[in-house]
Amino acid sequence: MLLALLTACSDYELDKRSPEPEVPLPEILVEPSQLDWDTLGLNCVDEQVVTVTNIGAGPLTVSGTYAEGNPAWTAEMATGTLAPAESLTFTVRFSPAAPGDQEGTIVVHSDDPEEPQVEVPSEGTAVAEGLVSDRFIQEASPVDVVWVIDNSGSMAQEQARVSAAINSFFAWFTTLNLDYQMGVITTDVVNPVYSGRLVGAPTFITPATPSPEAELAEAIQVGTEDMGDESGLAATELAFSEPVLSAENAGFMRPDANLVIVYLSDEPEFSAPDSAHYISFLQGLKADPSDILVSAIVGDYGTGCSNTCDGAAQDAQPGDKYLDVVTAFSGVFGSICTCDLAPILSEIGLEATRYVRTFALSSVPTDPTAIAVFVEGAENTDWTWEAATNEIVFTLPPLNGDEIIVRYPTTMTCE
Repeated sequence: MLLALLTACSDYELDKRSPEPEVPLPEILVEPSQLDWDTLGLNCVDEQVVTVTNIGAGPLTVSGTYAEGNPAWTAEMATGTLAPAESLTFTVRFSPAAPGDQEGTIVVHSDDPEEPQVEVPSEGTAVAEGLVSDRFIQEASPVDVVWVIDNSGSMAQEQARVSAAINSFFAWFTTLNLDYQMGVITTDVVNPVYSGRLVGAPTFITPATPSPEAELAEAIQVGTEDMGDESGLAATELAFSEPVLSAENAGFMRPDANLVIVYLSDEPEFSAPDSAHYISFLQGLKADPSDILVSAIVGDYGTGCSNTCDGAAQDAQPGDKYLDVVTAFSGVFGSICTCDLAPILSEIGLEATRYVRTFALSSVPTDPTAIAVFVEGAENTDWTWEAATNEIVFTLPPLNGDEIIVRYPTTMTCE
């Protein structure tokens, strides 16, 4: 009986022992749980940040972070002990050396008892070429046009032929709804009535002028009373110099407008300075000399020309000095002995709109044959690509306000 009592007492004492206390455990959270990368050019570098947080109750020891499975990914080594709710970050870099879809893994080691190794999948795409889409809105710059007309005794026939065909020039300005100003000066620098001063009334023509085409046709027929040697380049310098520029010609040359100069003469330019002087002067009229276009209807370089037009003899001496300036500004030359001047005037008018026919691309196409051009949503094939300047040049300019989209493949670059 005594033995039974002792046994019962022993069982009683064992049942009263306290349970072992719970040890607070860490728990790891890695964010983001997957890394997705934008399309990247070869050997370019893009970075993302990974955050490791201890969301458990005990301290978490992070023993290492690294990338595996694909050398396109690298990861900074990050270690440390994190208290509950504490975080650390490390940077992961994607730098592909080969094109195509890529996969890799970022690994985080810790003493999390349930998840000692966390793997973060990473995906990205590398390309050697990409498709670029350049967008333009046709915004035509204002254009100032000055006609420099030889008013010597032999020029009545030529003035009349230009006047009669002026629509071939003028049509481009009306079709494109350009903001223009057009005026006329003569080659006479002796008579103070001329000497670079705009002639006619109004002194220059704008879209607001009633019957502007008829007004220009009339203004070009300046007569044949030149009092000295023909000096069209000198007259141009006077027109765009003080005091004439701010007096009789006030308001004609606008600072935001492109400048177009057209010479008409059957004689050489007789002023003393050489063509280099006038090229330099004209280049100084605009901050960007490419905003200036110089064209001429004169005698052929070196030889002059002769012809018979409407039964009348047409002769001209070489217009070499004019043509030197035309060449410097990539303008149009037309022989004054050509009986039908309409095609030449049309070309000069079209070139006067070159500022709205040329669009510079943002990148160089890797395959020019793959360039596609759209104007107002419709594909347009009436253009060329100029490799030297990386520009799309339309044969006929898009209309004011048109949207132009140019799509083409190009080598991907790192931004």
